[in-house]
Amino acid sequence: MKISTSLSLLLGLIIASERISAQISPATQFPEIRMHIPKSHYNNLLQSKGQKVELKKTVFIINGDTTAVKEVHSRGNNSLTFERKSLSVDLENSFTIGKGEKKIKIRKFDLLNLVMDKNLWHNRWAFLNMARLDIFPLINVYCTLWINDQPQGIYLLVEKPHYYSSGKAKSPYMIRRGLDHKISDEYIDTPSKEESKKYKNQYVKLYEDLEKYKGVELYDHLKTKLNLDHYFDWLAFNYLIMNGDYEDELYVYIVPGSGRFDVIPWDYDDILRAAPHEGLQARNAVSGFKNKLIFSSEDLLDRAIAADDFVYAQYLSRFKKLLADLSVESFSKISDQVKEELQSVAQNQEAAKASLFLGKEPFQIEQAINEIQNSLNFIIQRRNALLTDMK
Repeated sequence: MKISTSLSLLLGLIIASERISAQISPATQFPEIRMHIPKSHYNNLLQSKGQKVELKKTVFIINGDTTAVKEVHSRGNNSLTFERKSLSVDLENSFTIGKGEKKIKIRKFDLLNLVMDKNLWHNRWAFLNMARLDIFPLINVYCTLWINDQPQGIYLLVEKPHYYSSGKAKSPYMIRRGLDHKISDEYIDTPSKEESKKYKNQYVKLYEDLEKYKGVELYDHLKTKLNLDHYFDWLAFNYLIMNGDYEDELYVYIVPGSGRFDVIPWDYDDILRAAPHEGLQARNAVSGFKNKLIFSSEDLLDRAIAADDFVYAQYLSRFKKLLADLSVESFSKISDQVKEELQSVAQNQEAAKASLFLGKEPFQIEQAINEIQNSLNFIIQRRNALLTDMK
């Protein structure tokens, strides 16, 4: 496969997949992806509602270079009800972003339609901030997508969590957490049934044994099974930005060497919500939870953290460090980066016009810029107020 030299210009767009701070350099170019499929398959894709569709006989072109496809299918849950579909992509060969020692290769990724991401900025902005906190390792970048020369809009290309965990992290085991901490998806990358059973049991025991311990013993129990600092950071970030939906939007994977689970967050469409999805009344009904700095009471682990004085004190200490790391300057720099990226990618008028919120409302770059700035001002005020309260 011939690699287009224009891909070397994309490094500033990408969060490096290692656990390092987010790239903050300006973005000027984005992958242009064009797919060609049989007309009947395209019509079936557009008309399908809530069903996953595999796209066969797909010609896949990235920045003018054709690459062989292993599999492409529509993905998601609620987003599948819209005409523009999110896609799961598995290529035969990786394509390269960057050059020299800073090359980044990716083969398996999702193309997120952002149809439920108001003004297209929430996910990208959140991912950049969480990369700075060392809790979001996935490559992600804006791109534009055409199918059969019909513009699909501005998308977010995001590395698949399992592609990261099994490849770069060399993890033997990963779980997607579902509602009521059930295992929604399980990814096994070890030939040993005993090893995979051990890690599954480690996840189950993390929850089953919550009531056995209190104070220091509970804290030690959690730390032996989970990178608790990273989990605390994820919880604190969700509280800071008022993430309305996150219990079942988390992957956890075993880190070789430590043997503990670490986190990969997912899906930040619903930030800056007045209350989590289960509702404010349900949240406040949990005894002692109303004044705790944890946004949702959906998950049993989060309730255990909030209910235990010692563990909650450790969480607050970590929260205070997070607020220092996410300084006003840091927030402003990342917000400016996302505004610049959206302004750049929206210059493609066909792609911008095709990017409809909830399948109806047109994308307007001026509205997006204003919303990002207003949201930044609110989050900075919230951050400063929290720091004051924690003194």
